[in-house]
Amino acid sequence: MTEGSGRQTQAQSMSDKAFETLRDAIVRCELAPGAWIKASELSESLGLGRTPTMQALQRLEAAGFTRPVKRKGWQVTPVTLQSVHDILEAFEMTAPGLVALIIRNASDEQVATLGEMLTKWVPGRPASEVKPDVTVAPIRYAVQICGNPVITGMSLPLATHVERVFNFGMLQDHFMDPVYVRRRSAFLEAMAARDEKRAPEAFLKVLHVGAAELNRILQSAQSIRSVPLRIEHVS
Repeated sequence: MTEGSGRQTQAQSMSDKAFETLRDAIVRCELAPGAWIKASELSESLGLGRTPTMQALQRLEAAGFTRPVKRKGWQVTPVTLQSVHDILEAFEMTAPGLVALIIRNASDEQVATLGEMLTKWVPGRPASEVKPDVTVAPIRYAVQICGNPVITGMSLPLATHVERVFNFGMLQDHFMDPVYVRRRSAFLEAMAARDEKRAPEAFLKVLHVGAAELNRILQSAQSIRSVPLRIEHVS
C-alpha cells in the first residue's frame, strides 16, 4: 500500500466513523428532529477533521437525515406527519417479504434475538412503565438476518428511517394500546413456528397498531409542541 492510498483509506475510515456516529445519534433522537448542527462544533466534538465531518453530513443529506440551510448550517430533518405516513406505508409494502425471508433463512437463535429486541424496543402494556430502549435496532437487525444481501442493502435505509420515527414517538409517550402486545406475541409465536403464511400477516397487524399509536402520540403529546412537525421552507 502506498503512502497516498493509506491516507485515503484513513480519511474514508474517519468519514465512515463520523457518518455512523451521527446517523445513530439522529436515529436515537439524541440529535432531535429540527436540531441545528454547526459543522465546526461537530467536528470538534467528534474529534475529527472538518473534511470527514462534512462528508458525513453530505451522506446523511443524501440519506434524508440532514439538510443544509443557507446561512444557518445543517439541520436534522424534522419529523412530519406526512413523512411518518410515507415511511410506514413504504415499510408496510416490503415487510411481508422480509418476514418470509427471515423465516426461511434465519437461525432459531436469530429469531429469538429479534423477539427480545422488539420487546425491549417497544415495551407496551403491561410493561408501560418500562422505558423503551432506543439503543436496540430491531428493524435493522431483521433486515440483516433475512439472508439475502441484495434485499439487505436495499432495505436498510428504509429500516433506519422506520426506527427513527418510532424512537421519536416513544420518547414522547408510552404505547398504551394493550392490543399491541397481543399482536406482537402472536407475531413472535408465528415466527417461532416458522409459519410463512401467518407471520407476515401478524407482523402487518403489529405495524398497524404501532402506526396508530405513533400517530396518536404525534398528534397529542404535549412535549412535542416545541418540535417542528412541518418542514420550514429553506431560505
